[in-house]
Amino acid sequence: MSVSSRASASLMVRHALRICSLAVLSAMAGAAHGAETAEAGKALPTGGHTGNAFIATWDDDGDGKVTRTEYETVRKARFATTDSDHNGSLTVDEYLNEYAVRLDRDIADERNASLKQTDTRFKALDKDEDKFISRAEYDNSGDRAFVHLDRNKDGRITKDDAEPEAKEAPRRRSIIGMPTSHNLAGMLEIYDDDGDDILTRAQYDAERAKVFAATDTNKDGKLDHEEYVNEFVARLGQRIEDRRQAQLKQGRVRFKAIDSNENGDISRDEYFAMSARMFDRTDTNKDGAITQDDPPPVREPRQDRRAVTSQVQER
Repeated sequence: MSVSSRASASLMVRHALRICSLAVLSAMAGAAHGAETAEAGKALPTGGHTGNAFIATWDDDGDGKVTRTEYETVRKARFATTDSDHNGSLTVDEYLNEYAVRLDRDIADERNASLKQTDTRFKALDKDEDKFISRAEYDNSGDRAFVHLDRNKDGRITKDDAEPEAKEAPRRRSIIGMPTSHNLAGMLEIYDDDGDDILTRAQYDAERAKVFAATDTNKDGKLDHEEYVNEFVARLGQRIEDRRQAQLKQGRVRFKAIDSNENGDISRDEYFAMSARMFDRTDTNKDGAITQDDPPPVREPRQDRRAVTSQVQER
């Protein structure tokens, strides 16, 4: 194995070990969190603000809608869990610690689901079932993906190829948000190396060749299951690290936005005032319940951004 190959393999191993450690820590945190929230009946969700994400997050009885009473019940349980010293207000540490437990739990769940999908993708690409992905199998899969997304058949993928947005069933927003070549946004994020939102076929093929070469660590011209998984684990690990840090940074921003009197604590009144604003903003048809019939909230003017932060970004 060449020096560059050994370095690449070593990097992947380091990422894998880092993620294994994260998974163990997340499992431990999740167990502690489950004990804390047993009285509430189930683990509390991470959050969501558009209609579908809001329903998926706060629909406690699974009937496809969130009433104000249902929402307030879960929010009260969230406050009680976060207020670890039971003094009726939240410090920034309490706020971030409670959020980090939920964040790590959801990251661990998403990571496990992503790894299962990786096994499924490997089997789907291995058309001749010889336990390897040949270069031809890899290229054929890439060709199908490009042709599928080049909907106007002009030989390149741009935002002009976007399909009209379909109405989706309620589902929780992804924390990790790994890009996928199965949709236009993911295809551009992965392969549009110059960031001009135009992916030509030549550009796509060149980037795919680079990925294959980097994944084929033993340079035998084909990918075994371990090589395929290791490459994904390395990318997944970096994505998790980046997203987790970004989410915790946003947690501090949210804390400051909710702390309207800027005294360094979130009082019960401040917390539930924010909750009410978030519900009212998402209940756009003002019928007292949030369903898929609620139109998306209108984007607020830039000068109101501080107020919007507490409504839109709070989890």
